[in-house]
Amino acid sequence: QTIALVGESGSGKSTVVQLLQRFYDPDSGEITLDGIEIRRFQLKWLRQQMGLVSQEPVLFNDTIWANIAYGKDGDASEAEIIAAAEQANAHKFVSGLGQGYDTMVGERG
Repeated sequence: QTIALVGESGSGKSTVVQLLQRFYDPDSGEITLDGIEIRRFQLKWLRQQMGLVSQEPVLFNDTIWANIAYGKDGDASEAEIIAAAEQANAHKFVSGLGQGYDTMVGERG
């Protein structure tokens, strides 16, 4: 099931997502999923159940390869890296760069 969280700028969308993904816990009250307190779920599993599409690109100061591999905790095969880039329509562009997937990128790309 796909659910979208949509609202005006500053309405708390990012805060809700950060709470759901347990980047931090609420100061009071609790968050439950199907009646189960969210802290009882394994963090890795919980985060694997959700995806986030942000308006701003988030990249790490590392290679394109490492940034793509980060989605699999850094443990992605070459085939998985290329498949992910192809799905994002980025493989041709990345392959055309002088250092390809070894090209360094910064936090803003």
